[in-house]
Parts: sequence; C-alpha cells; structure tokens
Amino acid sequence: MAPSDTPTAVAEPLAVVARNLDSASTALANEFVRQYVSAAESGTVDRQAPVEAFDMAVSAIGVCSSGLAGDGPIGELPSGRGSRVALQGRSVVEAVEWLRLLERVVTDHVLAHAGTGAEGIGLDDIRAVLGRLAELFDVLCTRELESFTSTYNELAGWQARVSTDLLSCLIAGPAVDASTVNDQARMLNINPHQPFRAVAAYHDPVPTAQQWARVRRRVLEALWRHDPRREILLRERRGVLLALVPLDRPGPGLVPLLTEMLDGEPGRSLFVSAGEPAKSLSAAGHSCRQALSALEISIYRDQRGQVTQCTDVILEVLLAHNRWVSNRLIETRIGQLVEKPHLLDTLRVYIACDMALQRTAEELLVHPNTVAYRLRQIATLTGRDMRRITDIGDLNVALMAYDAIQMRRDREEARTDLRARLFA
Repeated sequence: MAPSDTPTAVAEPLAVVARNLDSASTALANEFVRQYVSAAESGTVDRQAPVEAFDMAVSAIGVCSSGLAGDGPIGELPSGRGSRVALQGRSVVEAVEWLRLLERVVTDHVLAHAGTGAEGIGLDDIRAVLGRLAELFDVLCTRELESFTSTYNELAGWQARVSTDLLSCLIAGPAVDASTVNDQARMLNINPHQPFRAVAAYHDPVPTAQQWARVRRRVLEALWRHDPRREILLRERRGVLLALVPLDRPGPGLVPLLTEMLDGEPGRSLFVSAGEPAKSLSAAGHSCRQALSALEISIYRDQRGQVTQCTDVILEVLLAHNRWVSNRLIETRIGQLVEKPHLLDTLRVYIACDMALQRTAEELLVHPNTVAYRLRQIATLTGRDMRRITDIGDLNVALMAYDAIQMRRDREEARTDLRARLFA
C-alpha cells in the first residue's frame, strides 16, 4: 500500500504504530526469541540460534514499520530463510512458521499499547492497523515461500540430473570408480556403503500422463514405506521406471511391499521386477541390469501383476545375453521343430502340465490321441524320449533359448528396449 493510497484519517494511526514498533523492536525481538526457542524445545519447530532468530525478528519488524509508515515498497528480508530451509531438505512450513509467530507477537504488542499514552488510537483505527499488518506479513510469507519454491525446484532439478548421471554410470556395464560414485551419492545425501537392490516397473499399454502419475505415485509410496529416509535413486520415463533402493531397513521387505501394491488396480497393467542385492552402491550396476533383463522377460511372458525376481528367471537372463549359446541350444535340440509351431506349442504345454497327457489335451483343446501322436513326432524329430526327465529338461532349456532369441528380436525392433527408453 503506497502512501498516496492511504486515507489521511488512517495515515496518522499507522505512523503512530510504526514509530512504536521502531522503538520497541528490540523488546519485541527478544520476546519472539523467547517464544521461538521455547517452541523449538517442544519440538514444533526446528531449533535456531537465538542470535539468528533475534536478527530475523529485528529485520522483519523494521520492514513492517516501514510498510506502516508508507516509506515506499516493502523491503526484502535479509535472512533468506525459505531458501535455506529448502537446501536443508526440511518442510516448507518451516519457511513461514517463524513469521506467523512473530506476527502474533507484534499484534499482541499493538493491541496492548493501542489505547495507552497520549497517542492512543480508536477501535476503527486499530482494525485498519491490524489489517495493514496482516497484509505486510502476508507479503513477507509469500516472498519466503517463493524463495523456498525457487530453491527447491533448482535443487530438485540438480538432484534429478545427478541421480540420472549416477544411474547411467552404474548401468553402463564397465567397472565404475567407487570413489566417484561415493562422492556423487554423498552430494545427494545418500550413504553409498549400504546394500542396494534395483527395482524396475513397466506399464502396458503406454499410459497417459495422468495414468502414469497415479501408477508412479503408488510405486513410490511402496518404496518410501520401505525406505522412509528416501535414499532412493530414481530414473523414469512415462511408462517405465528404474529405482535403486537401500535394503538395510527395518519393517516389511521390499518385495512383499511391492507385491501388496500390485494386489489391486496397478496389477492389471504393471510389470515389476527386482535384481539381486548388491553390497554397496558402486556394485549396484549388476542389480540394475538384472532388474531390466528380468522385466523384459516378464513382459515377454505377460507376467503382469507380480514381482519377477532375477533368480526366478536366471537361466532366461543368461540365455538372453548370450546369443551364440541360445542359437546352439535351439539348433541341437529343437531345430527340427522351429518350422512346426504346433509341435513347439504342444511341447511347451506338455512340460507346463508336468508331462500329463490328459491335462495337455485339455489345455490344447484336442483329443489325447492327438497329443500322443504329436509327442511321437517330437521324439522322432529330436531324438529325445518324451518320458525321460533329463530329455525333457534339455528340451525345456532349448525352449527358453528360443524365447530368449524371440525376446531379443523384439528388443532390437525397439518394442521392449527398456534401457534405451530410460536413458535416451
């Protein structure tokens, strides 16, 4: 409120209160410090040094005094507390809570002295003064919030870039420099010497921005329940997410929490996987690669709504990363069946049904005699005995190799190249 905008009848009471605040600023600041430190001891606000609290109060009272007197625009607070609160990772409430406490102290002082002395002011003037004080403190709170928001956004962007660089370094494959990884982790306030485990998630079909925001929130809530300190490294694109999560935490395990999260709406569209635990952050690159490989296998098998751990599909992971071995297994064991998809399907279902002829027929919706005939064909073409466990085991591994090759072909056609989508 500029001086020209202040009615003459109100300007004088405002000036009276402004002079009173100037003369009482030290006493008011001391009273504020007493209440503020007392509140800090009760745990409602963060403890600050009394000298710092005193300086903040004197500055704010001076700004309010100038604003009441109409001496031009409201000045800036030199404390920059909103920015510091953001940098320290504390709640936004702490950026303005001290101002609201100081407002109560100043308001109580104005009410106590408004009707005393030769310069006593009337009730209507008191209302005008209190209204103007409320406006001034609202402006100061807004500036502190803007300072907090600006610093918080800059910090969040910086943390996201460092987190992305760190995950990119870990997932790349070559051995990483542990000291570099540890330095970057400490910049993010993360302890690099605790065990970590990678978790990956994929939404199918590709979600809208709103759908992904909901699913992402559900996944992060599960991760934060496991790690309330939020020492999590995260990288995401719409529809796909990779997180490195600390394991040294009490309470429910990571996999049970994710399984619970999938027991509902997210489970109908979400694939989730987990790599093996790593002893430290610098060794967690293997876990990241395992989680993404397990996720690709989960997608290929359509295992949505469950957590696919790397150990559950360890053979498929090995085969997916060794094309020569996969091709040799296919050629030497089921090469004669590749051009006969009905025989491949029969073999796959026969193994899944524990070599039970009747169950296989029911799954394939054919007569048991048809299944028996096809099994004889498979035995003739492969040279394997369809009743021997060892022969069936060899054929099952060959089927896994066949799936691994098909999955890799899908990846090369950019349908499920999760690493490329995350780090493009």
